[in-house]
Amino acid sequence: MTGDGERELDAADQGVESLIPPLPDLPAAEAAAAAPVPGHGPATDTVTIQAQSRRNWGRVIGGFAASLVVLTGVGFAVATINERFHLSPQAAALSDVQDAADGASATVKVVGGGIATAHWSDDAGLLVLVTQRMPEIGVGETRAVWAMRDGDPVEAGTFDTDVSGSATLVVDDWASADEIIVTVERADDMAGRPLGDTIARIPTE
Repeated sequence: MTGDGERELDAADQGVESLIPPLPDLPAAEAAAAAPVPGHGPATDTVTIQAQSRRNWGRVIGGFAASLVVLTGVGFAVATINERFHLSPQAAALSDVQDAADGASATVKVVGGGIATAHWSDDAGLLVLVTQRMPEIGVGETRAVWAMRDGDPVEAGTFDTDVSGSATLVVDDWASADEIIVTVERADDMAGRPLGDTIARIPTE
C-alpha cells in the first residue's frame, strides 16, 4: 500500500474513534463494587426438588391417615349408638346386666329338656332369664319364675316359650336373692306362691 493510502486509513480510524466518548477512570474499590455478584437463591437441582416433593407427599398422607382415624372413630360411635337405639327391651336389659361391674350369670338344665340361664346385676337392679329348647307344656299352663329369699318365694313373673322353646323374661325390680326357681303353674290360678312342679333351680348368690 502506498503512503497516501495508509494516511487515508489512519484518518478514517481516527474519525470513528473520535465519535466514542472515552470511559472514565474508576478507582479499584468502586470498580469491584460495581461488578456483578453471583446469585445465592435457593437451589433448584433435581435432588432438592424430589426431596421437597417427598416431604409434601408425606404431609398429605399423614393428614389423610389422621382424618381416616377420626372418621373411623366417629363411624364406630354412630354405629354403636344406632345399634343400641334399635335393641329390643330384652336385649337392652341383657346388655345392661352384662356391662355392669357386678354382672353375673348361671346356667342349669331344665327338667324335661332344655336349658335356662339367669343373668343378673344388683347394681343395675335387673335379672334376665333366657331359656332355650324347653319342651311344650299343657294347655292352660304357664311357667312362673320365683326369687327365693330366706326360703320365701317372691313372684318375679311368668313366661311362655316360642315354638323352639326359647323365651326371655326381664325382672326389672331385681334385688339379691338366694336362687331363682322356675315352676309350671295353672295360668288361671296363680296363688302367689309356687304350687306346681319345679323344673329349674338357678343359684344367684
